[in-house]
Order: sequence, then structure tokens, then C-alpha cells
Amino acid sequence: MLYIGSGLMSASGTVAEPSLIDPRLRVDWRSPDWRGEKMGYWPSYATITPASRAAYLHWLATERRHPNVYIGYVFLFFYGLERRVLFELPHLPQALRFELPAIRAEVDQLLRLYGDNRSFAGYAGSFRDVLDTIGLLDSDVCAGPAPLTGRDSLTPRLQLGLSGFATARRPVPGDWALSWLKSSADFQPRAAITRCEPEFAQLFLAQYAEHCGPGMVIRPEGPAIRLDYRPASAGFRNWNGLVLHGRPEVFGHTSAERALIRLGEECAQALDAYGRYLGREPDSRGSIAATALLPAELLNAESGEAGTVISWARGRLGESVSTTVAAEELFKVLPASPSAPRKKDIVAVTQLLSTAGIGVEPDPRFGGPTMTSGPMVLFNETERCSAPSPAYHAATLLLHLGVAVSAADGQLADQERDVLVGHLERALYLSGAEQERLRAHLEWLLSHRPKLTGLTRRIAALDETRREDIAAFLATVATADGVIEPAEIATLKRIRKLLGLDPEEVHVSLHTAAAAPVVVRPADPAAGYTIPASPAERSRVDTRVRLDEAALAAKLAEAAEVAALLDAVFADDEPQSMASAAPQPPDVEPVAGLDAGH
Repeated sequence: MLYIGSGLMSASGTVAEPSLIDPRLRVDWRSPDWRGEKMGYWPSYATITPASRAAYLHWLATERRHPNVYIGYVFLFFYGLERRVLFELPHLPQALRFELPAIRAEVDQLLRLYGDNRSFAGYAGSFRDVLDTIGLLDSDVCAGPAPLTGRDSLTPRLQLGLSGFATARRPVPGDWALSWLKSSADFQPRAAITRCEPEFAQLFLAQYAEHCGPGMVIRPEGPAIRLDYRPASAGFRNWNGLVLHGRPEVFGHTSAERALIRLGEECAQALDAYGRYLGREPDSRGSIAATALLPAELLNAESGEAGTVISWARGRLGESVSTTVAAEELFKVLPASPSAPRKKDIVAVTQLLSTAGIGVEPDPRFGGPTMTSGPMVLFNETERCSAPSPAYHAATLLLHLGVAVSAADGQLADQERDVLVGHLERALYLSGAEQERLRAHLEWLLSHRPKLTGLTRRIAALDETRREDIAAFLATVATADGVIEPAEIATLKRIRKLLGLDPEEVHVSLHTAAAAPVVVRPADPAAGYTIPASPAERSRVDTRVRLDEAALAAKLAEAAEVAALLDAVFADDEPQSMASAAPQPPDVEPVAGLDAGH
């Protein structure tokens, strides 16, 4: 592995090859310069002193293994390896195949002996990466699993493999895309993600498959790969680097890498709460509280504590849309705890079941009481809703009063049920998920039998207009089935009295509600023909659907106001009342799309 002779120019062509051993030059064997005291920073065999040549040749003659040799002599030999690999072997494919493994083994041995020197360790370590890259050129680097990488750590196989996928126009598999993402210096993972690396990888692969199918296809439009290596030898000054022609550079591909980073950030955000929880409770992986914070894609409903609870709920629900169970029955399924379930335990269970597509009412996350006993409702949650809107909160509070009135006669007729829920759904513009939950909440209220005691002191929070609106709405509910029972009238009177209204005016409210038009028989279309409008008239007709933004904003603001006012009415009610008191949001400007309360 030596260059011996004369007249060999360096790779740059400007000076003699620094590693060339010229036998014509004098060697001072009597006083070798073992310490390299007369060596320069960029040594060259032609310019070092005869004493230095003696020490260098002696080191070479002892198989280059003396542990205490001056590091400049190691570099002088290393210059020759750089020349052979970077300047000559790319043009000698047959020689490269046989020489490259031997040179790689020599560099490894030199690093073991002289790797304590930071300068040599840096150059030799980078040179070894170059050897690995060149050694992969004749192999199918795309075959097999992707190489494991760390942040901002690009391996030669990953670089060449991505280039191979682009050249062949083959989809980049998920594991290769994940390694690409982790190697990108532009991807800044959240601190919490470092605590849940396996979950992040699993979620990324699932999301990548959903967005990209078999994988993204990259266009081979970038420049050829240029090995990022700065030679130690002064013979490479002004050298343009080693270019791997026919191998387009993919790493740093702007559009593809940006898409991967965006997907990675979405996965990191989805796991942020889970990662922070593991930071506080490092031994909680697999628990219900931790599993409840996982995205639905990572939920294992077949095993562990979470699987036990989900299997029980699915078994109780069966093929039904909803079912009523005892809260004690659910808590028997939970892992044994030294005391009664706490609110955070119940919240974790409801969140876990929601991730599995099973809703629970009452749900503390939606303003419901924390049930430790009594009935609760399980229902199929086809649409997930993470937090209650002001409109939904107002609907549940009105539903509380409505059920108390309509069930006063001991039963709730189907007509009353439809008016009770349908009116709230339409009037407050509830989403599909909120409509599902509201109907389940109604089932719970019917089994729970809410009472009206203890509300007099807090009814003063409502102004007279609101009290009249609530009384009129409850009268509409009572007359929905066409029959007004004495018990319903008595309950309406009690509510009007609670609202500070004249109880005897209940008959006026009932007559007003009953006077609404009733459909006796749907009208049949009249026979005949319609005269079509002229082209000019048709051109003036605007068939687009237009929403009254002002009316919508007013309705939503009204719902929020009703929820806030009724919160004060139902606050501090009996332990299993409809809702607990909610603090008023601070008077602040909204931040990042969050309302004042959040």
C-alpha cells in the first residue's frame, strides 16, 4: 500500500505526490526523528528531513503498528490511501473490487491504534464512510430493511438506497422514509417523542401508508451524489471531489423531504400528550391512563389493561346502538386500586373507550358528573368529539329541565322524545358527533331521573327574557304528544315558580305551544304543468345556497350565553347533578386558535 518511485504528481497536478517514497532521497539512519520534531503540518516525503524519513521508513518496516509513533508519519502513509481510493480506483473497477476491502481493514486497524488523536480520528472516520459508500456501488442497496439512523446522521447505504429508488422510479418503502426523516437536520422532533420512539415509528409507518400507499416515488432530477469528504492530503488542494455519476442525490430533495417532515410533525403532535405523560410516569407504558392518550391507530384492543376494558364494553354493547350499565360493573373490570376510582381514572377510561369508538355518558370531559355508582350509558360513537361546544353544553342543560317536565307523568312519549332532542339539535346547530352524544345523554337522564330541588338560590342568574324562553321551550316539549297530563302541568308550574314567573301563566304557555300547526295529511302535488322560466329569468336566479353568517354567529353566541347562565343554575347541585360549575374564562385575546377558556 505504498507509492515508491519518482515523478508522480499529486491529484491536483500542482505538486509532487506527498506520499511518494523517492529512493533517491537521503535517509539519516544514525539519528531518526522519532518524535517528529522536524515535521511540518502538511508533510511530504520529498520535503521532510532525512532524519524524519528514517523514522517514517522504520515505522513502515515494522508493519505500521508501533503504538507510540508520531501521528504525522501515520498521516503521511494515510495520504497514499486517499490518493488510491479517491483518484485512481474510480477508473479501475476491477482493481477496486479487490483492493477496497484490504484498504478498509487497514483503516480500521489504524483507527484502533491511533484513534485517540482527534484529528486523525476525524479524517479516518470520514474516509471509512467513503470506503463504505464506494463499496456499495456494485450491490443492490435497495434490498432489505432500511439502515438504522439517528438525527442528522446520513449513512452511505441510506444515501445510495434513496438514489436507487429514485433512479428505478420505485416507491420508497415506509422504513426507508422513516430513516430518511430521522436523518434530516430540518426535522426537529419534540422532546416528548424521544420517550416514545417505538410508538412514533409505528404511527409514522401507519400514516405514511395511508397517505402514500406503497410509498412516494421520487423524481431523479437532482445532481449526482458528490461525496462530502475533505482529504487530509495537501495533494488534493483545489480538488473538486468525487462525483458518483448516474447516482442522483435524493437526500435534501426539497418537496419530498418537506412532505416527510410535515407528516413527522403531525405524528409527533399526536403523540405529544402521551410522551409528556411517560415523562411524568415512566413506568406507566401499557396502563389505561397512558393508552388512553394514544392515537386510534396505535390502540391495541386485544390485550393488556386497555384490551380488558374495551372487550367488556363491546360485549355489553353488542349490536345495540346504546345500552345502560351500572357504573360499579365497569369499575370491577378496571385494575384493582386501593380506593374508589378518582376523577382522572374515570376520564382516562372514557377517553380510552372513545378512542375505540365507544362513547360513555355521563362523560366528565363533556361537563358530566364523575359517576362512581348508578347507571351510565354506552353507545357507538361513529364520530369523535374531543371537547364540548357551548351549544352542546347549553343543549344538555336544557335537556335536564326538559326531561324533568316530560317525565313527570312517569313516562316519556316518543313524540316528546323527538321534540326534546330534535329541537335542540336543530336550534343549536349541533354536529353529528354531538347529536349522537346528546341522545345517549338523554338515555342516561331517563335512567337517572334528574330532580329540580336546590335550584331556587341560583335561578337569579337568568334574566327575565331567558326565563321566558326556557318556560316556552318546556311547554312545547310537554305538548308534543298531544296530551298534557296533570303531573306535567304541576311540574311546569314548579319550574315557572323557580324561574320567578307566574305559575298560573302556564296555561297560556301551553295554549300557545299547542296552537302551532299540526300536519293532518301531507299535501299532494296538484296535477298540471309548470310553465318554464325564460332564459333571461333563469339567468337571474341564484341557485347557490347562502348561509346567514350574522344569524349563525348570533345563535352560537346565544348558545354560549345560555350555557354560562345555566351553569350557574346547576352548579353545586346534588353529587350526581347534570354539570359542575365552570370558571369564567379570563378576558384575554385568543392564542393559536384557542378560545379564552383553553
